[in-house]
Amino acid sequence: MSKIIRQTTTYILIAVLVFSVFAGLTVSSEQTVSAASYPTGYPNTYKNTGIGATDIIGVARTQIGYQENSGGTKYGYWYNSYFVNQPWCAMFVSWCANQAKIPQSVISKFAACSVGISWFKSQKRWYDSKYFGGTYTPQKGDIVFYSDSGIQSDPSHVGIVAGLNGNYLDVIEGNATNSSVCEYTTSSSRSLSSSYVIGYGHPNYSVDAVNEPNTYEVWQVSVGTLNMRKSASTSASLVSKVPFGGEINVTKVKAKTDYVWGYASYGSKKGWVALDYCDYIYGNINGVYYQLRPSLTPEKKTVYVDYTATLTSTNSLGGKYTSSDETKAKVSSKGKISALKAGKTTVTLTTATGTATCIVTVKNPTISNSTATACIGDSYTLSVNHTKLTPTWSSSDKTIAKVSSKGKVTALKEGEVTITAKVGDVSLKCAFVVTKYPTTYENFKTSKDTYLKNSCTELKSLSKIPKGTALKVKSVYYSSTWSLGEITYNGKTGWVILNKCKYLNGSINGKVYLVRPYLAEAATTMYLQNVYYIKVKDAGDTTTFTADGKIARVTAAGKLRGIKAGSTTINVKSGSTKLKFKLTVMNPKLSAKKATFMKGGKKKLTVTGGKGKITWTSSDNKVAEVSSSGEIVAKGYGTAIITAVRNKVPMTCKVTVYDPILDSTYKVVRVKQTKALKVLQSSGAAVTWKSENTKIAKVNSKGEVTGVAVGRTKVTATVDGVTLKCDIRIAKAAS
Repeated sequence: MSKIIRQTTTYILIAVLVFSVFAGLTVSSEQTVSAASYPTGYPNTYKNTGIGATDIIGVARTQIGYQENSGGTKYGYWYNSYFVNQPWCAMFVSWCANQAKIPQSVISKFAACSVGISWFKSQKRWYDSKYFGGTYTPQKGDIVFYSDSGIQSDPSHVGIVAGLNGNYLDVIEGNATNSSVCEYTTSSSRSLSSSYVIGYGHPNYSVDAVNEPNTYEVWQVSVGTLNMRKSASTSASLVSKVPFGGEINVTKVKAKTDYVWGYASYGSKKGWVALDYCDYIYGNINGVYYQLRPSLTPEKKTVYVDYTATLTSTNSLGGKYTSSDETKAKVSSKGKISALKAGKTTVTLTTATGTATCIVTVKNPTISNSTATACIGDSYTLSVNHTKLTPTWSSSDKTIAKVSSKGKVTALKEGEVTITAKVGDVSLKCAFVVTKYPTTYENFKTSKDTYLKNSCTELKSLSKIPKGTALKVKSVYYSSTWSLGEITYNGKTGWVILNKCKYLNGSINGKVYLVRPYLAEAATTMYLQNVYYIKVKDAGDTTTFTADGKIARVTAAGKLRGIKAGSTTINVKSGSTKLKFKLTVMNPKLSAKKATFMKGGKKKLTVTGGKGKITWTSSDNKVAEVSSSGEIVAKGYGTAIITAVRNKVPMTCKVTVYDPILDSTYKVVRVKQTKALKVLQSSGAAVTWKSENTKIAKVNSKGEVTGVAVGRTKVTATVDGVTLKCDIRIAKAAS
């Protein structure tokens, strides 16, 4: 979108680089890797009408979706091979005008927005936008210019007006969103009154367009060099080589199994080339565009009876669609499939250069469940999918289960019945079983007042459920603490704690989910030699605990004692339920691993965790002493290690006793300037500041030094009985 660089020196440099790259490219056969790394797809398949405004829009629409990559664009290469990787919104407009056979006297070939605007103004074909005071209403085929900055003299982007959508421009632009060709119809930044829109170039389309040839097609070689052969075969003798970017005139086309071959002329040479390595530019042969082989996406498609689907095609110009079995599915001239009857058919797209196929499988509608179970008195709703028709429902035995016109089945007595849904000529069946007790849910009754919870993990209360309320549980979740059931109560769906309810009957998918024992806590962390009791809720007849004996010991009553640092799992069995309790045992911890002091400073260390006596020692009593209660006293400068031992576990703290220091021993301060000095490693005692020569420099109680006159002096700081000095040089004040 930014303006293209136009300095001559840049062009020369690019030209040298491009020539050095392209000069060494050759091709030994038709099977070659493209020398251009930019995308070359989206051929112009639009057939010009000679109406310039219509044709430039038609050409632009064939390019929607084209996207730049790191190699640049085909529009830049077309404009000038040195511009292949330059910003390309303006070159896209120029390319579309060229493809539409619009003379340059109508739309000048331009690569920079500012150049395009200047040209339209020179032709007196320029109109300001409404934001900039204009009254002009843009027309189809106009060239609209934009500015990212909202400044009219700073254009940054350009597009082709395809029409108006109310107050919005319908516009096609290159180098737009994601560096691609896009069409915008309701973009707020492209409204007629937007500051982004700065004006319009209104081409004089009354000038006759250049007639498009109808006896040949123009293609451009998109590989390093392309072999031209005597006949349409890779084994035929070589006639010549066409360089990368060369435009060839094709008068005949042959679609063979290996390539689509074109009989072409390049300069004075004529022969056959593989068009698979070329890009179609314009023209036709006797009114037919000979594109590359067609393709259909997807290659396999499933469509249900009475539904339609449209296939995506490429290179399909002039193509014809057929269905191998029109009793199964028909296909329109635009590739729209209409499914008629279950089965398979092959849809074929045939063009002048080959065929493409899609295997279409047509399926009947389906019933939501082919088997279902319900308890006497319950209802179950069936449905039919993938149909536009209303099914007719029936039951093989209405005394066992009846079904409504909407597929709602009501269970009446024990037994088996077939529920049938008839859709057109198709009958869909469900084997329905009625049981005495439910098999898809469980019946519970609340033993005490309880609450409906919002989820089985958050357990936020929604509403109160009184004692004695009957509950229908659809699913069960076992957390580490509770057994929870999913229910619907007073129109709200949520979860209830089943530990506070009584099971009556029923099962879920044939399995009974009774309340089971659970752990009050599923894990804990404890210190060495400490004690913890494992608690089991809703315990069975017998409960046993098993530990590994290395990390912790456990008694028959669930009493845990840590014996070694580490992690372990305590196995708990209550009745038939097996539970696991995760335990982490930690060594005792010292309150600090490092400590720093001024001489004479004190600090008390403590031990967390463990049981029993603590023994304290210092590695160097001249630096730091420690009492039997863990109090450290700093005696002299240096380092010492304080060790505390509990439960045979040693814990250490590194103690450092230090001198106070200044943050700087030399500072330069200008006259009337103030800079601060700081005392580092202080005990926090008050600092006394002093200047040795107050005629040179002054210092306040905060250590802020102010220059008085040019010269040198010293500033001292006294703290904790230590005097520190900083050399001060006072320089001239800044001019």
